[in-house]
Amino acid sequence: MKKEKYAIALGMFDGVHAGHRALISNAVDLAARKGICSAVFTFSNHPLELINRNISYLTTNEQRERLFLELGADRVDMIPFTEQIRNLSPVEFLHLLGERHQIDTLIAGFNYSFGKAGAGNAELLKKLGQELGFNVEIEEPFFMDGELVSSTRIRELIKKGEVEKAQDLLKRPYAMTGAVVHNRRIGRRIGYPTANLNVKNMVLPADGVYATRTRIDSLTFDSVTNVGCNPTVGGSTRTVETHILNSNADLYGLTMEVGLIKQIRSEKKFSDLDELKIQIASDIETAKKILKTVK
Repeated sequence: MKKEKYAIALGMFDGVHAGHRALISNAVDLAARKGICSAVFTFSNHPLELINRNISYLTTNEQRERLFLELGADRVDMIPFTEQIRNLSPVEFLHLLGERHQIDTLIAGFNYSFGKAGAGNAELLKKLGQELGFNVEIEEPFFMDGELVSSTRIRELIKKGEVEKAQDLLKRPYAMTGAVVHNRRIGRRIGYPTANLNVKNMVLPADGVYATRTRIDSLTFDSVTNVGCNPTVGGSTRTVETHILNSNADLYGLTMEVGLIKQIRSEKKFSDLDELKIQIASDIETAKKILKTVK
């Protein structure tokens, strides 16, 4: 039976990319070897939001929690980053953590910072661990193809539409999540109904058309997604609109997770709706071919 001690992975872990996955898996493996519990300690909002930075996230809190648990964590401790926490000294922050968990080992990345103004770093974490009676393991930088894997790099790739490269670093397709809201229903009028996704605070890919897979509850559907302003019909606001293949279901009010598999083409303004319809039919056939080759 497991003791109530914890090996705890520390970090924001936005994206839960390959480097994050390695760190969390090491925490899970360490806990299993020691016969203790594993946990992920993280924040529900990015600390930079408290200094008025607008953050575009790679994952929602629900996505992060699901991914942590899929990696084998016994517990996810996700709390708001508040002004009170922001003003804690490094030692005070570790005391807060100790009040929430009986710490055996803390596992953090090489660039982990904690405490007021980021005063605590990996070396200080090791030193304080010795003083406070727990172990500390610091993970080395994680490289793929000779480049450091980071959430910043993944954001840049997605914004360029290079979603396949982003998928390599994430070890899964980048997925936007949001509720389906009403739009102008132009797609339905021309025979290709779309679900307009209300994406809040998530990274948007480059404008264009993508082969996608859409998850609704426990079901997954092949789909085609357009990101952009719909210039053919005089649109002026960026939207994310997904056409579920072989379905005309009304999805209004549901929450969807749209995974970007590959960009089919960039956004284009067509001369009229008939030309647009021909292109949509072509995009759908292209998406079908792409999705057949991807598990």
